[in-house]
Amino acid sequence: MKSKIKTYNSEDFRKEYFYDSPKLNKLFKKSIEDFFCLKIEDLAEKVLKPIHPSREESHTLIFVTEGSYNTKIGFKKYTITPNNIVVLQAGCVFSTEEVKKTVKGFACHFHPSILIGKFGNSSLISEFDFLNTGNHPIINVSNSFAKASIVNILERLVFEFKRDAIPDINIIHSYLYTLLTELKILFGQNKFINQSASYQITSQFRILAHKKVKENLKVADFAQIMNISPNHLNKSVKFITTKSASKLIDDIKLIEIKYLLYQSNLSISEISYEMGYLDPSYFTRFFKKREKISPSKFRKLIEKS
Repeated sequence: MKSKIKTYNSEDFRKEYFYDSPKLNKLFKKSIEDFFCLKIEDLAEKVLKPIHPSREESHTLIFVTEGSYNTKIGFKKYTITPNNIVVLQAGCVFSTEEVKKTVKGFACHFHPSILIGKFGNSSLISEFDFLNTGNHPIINVSNSFAKASIVNILERLVFEFKRDAIPDINIIHSYLYTLLTELKILFGQNKFINQSASYQITSQFRILAHKKVKENLKVADFAQIMNISPNHLNKSVKFITTKSASKLIDDIKLIEIKYLLYQSNLSISEISYEMGYLDPSYFTRFFKKREKISPSKFRKLIEKS
């Protein structure tokens, strides 16, 4: 039976992949919607089921302090070892086998809009580039000072989530923003680039291109949505990425296609229709032109790897 990759909101994801736990149910009932922060040990003990290929509308940060955590993100397998954080970005396709009882660390889950209420700026999340789908999802935390700071922040978020009273949204906002800022530094972003107009345009364009990846929009369509000229959009994207806007659209399409080839059992024709291509032969030519291999051969290669 063919299966599409389902997108979950936080509540539906918990219903699908969390075993019934009165203790956790009590926590989630009194907590803030679309947010939790727990120790991995709290989830590994008969709480979290194996996760089939899925998407979430929220981000999840997994920080491993002991043991190792295995996951598939997009079309790659990752083993997360101590002092590393894996970023499961909102919208990415991921799957996870059973979490080992020997794994220790933290899982912090939040919707992209959670900071907007506190700081009143919808572009705030875009300054954290590691949350954009398509970026490398591993952040190393080997620096002892940075690790101590991040552990302290996560411990505070866990405490706030698990305490008997209703969590204080202002505390969560503040600590979460501090956490993301610490990770931003470790990710190695340049603050001056982040503040430039070209960076903001490129970031917005990248998010839109991922969101509308199956609509086959052109550069002019995105420019109209963003209320700028196609030339301005293309110049901004090229300045930041060295790629044209159309090339970035193609790159994002290819990532999505590879997700489907790797993490679904849809046929090549079904993936073609899923991606908005009515002609499967054109879809195959598009993929082969850029990857130098057909979609079916690519699927066989990743199945053997």
